[in-house]
Amino acid sequence: MKNTVIYKVIESNPDIGIIKKCAELIKNGGVAAFPTETVYGVGANAFDEKAVAEIYYAKERPAQKPLSCHIASLKIAEEIAYLTDEARKLIEAFTPGPLTVIVKKKPCVPDIVTAGNDTVGLRFPSNNIFVLLAKEAGCPIAATSANISGRISAKDGKEVVEELYGRVDMILDAGRTEYGLESTIVSLVGEPKILRQGAIPQSEIAKYIRL
Repeated sequence: MKNTVIYKVIESNPDIGIIKKCAELIKNGGVAAFPTETVYGVGANAFDEKAVAEIYYAKERPAQKPLSCHIASLKIAEEIAYLTDEARKLIEAFTPGPLTVIVKKKPCVPDIVTAGNDTVGLRFPSNNIFVLLAKEAGCPIAATSANISGRISAKDGKEVVEELYGRVDMILDAGRTEYGLESTIVSLVGEPKILRQGAIPQSEIAKYIRL
């Protein structure tokens, strides 16, 4: 059982010292839960296979279910994935925000992140705490929802503590999330299609690409 550290943070005015501690933890192989604008996420350095394995262990998540790379810049997206014109259109239109795009991954992304697939989900959360954390960490953060696999995604810091206390190294509790609904997932490998309807409706996506 891990000795989970919990920090209260305020999105509008986060304590940068706490953000830096969480970023250092991630850079050094730790697993942290953090708010996004949709639901809470639990993540680790995507380049650290051992740390990514800890996410699966903490959530009791099946190994065949991939994680997404949560990032805060187009530069990192281009370092880890091949961006199509369609991907760039959607990223420009809807991010940072509640969208995940599935594209072909580059070899630098470990197979454990993508469950052995040659594709990767790119997610650009708009939550200010996450944006600061990702920039401080300087790496893509492999992540998924902060809950035991199969349970309802945590929308409040208290729910994250109930689910993952003792299973992760750090929890950033910022109260309730903005949407309380997962991101919309759009696959751009082959014919574009929506894999999960989330906070962005299909009608909005269809304004930019043909579905």
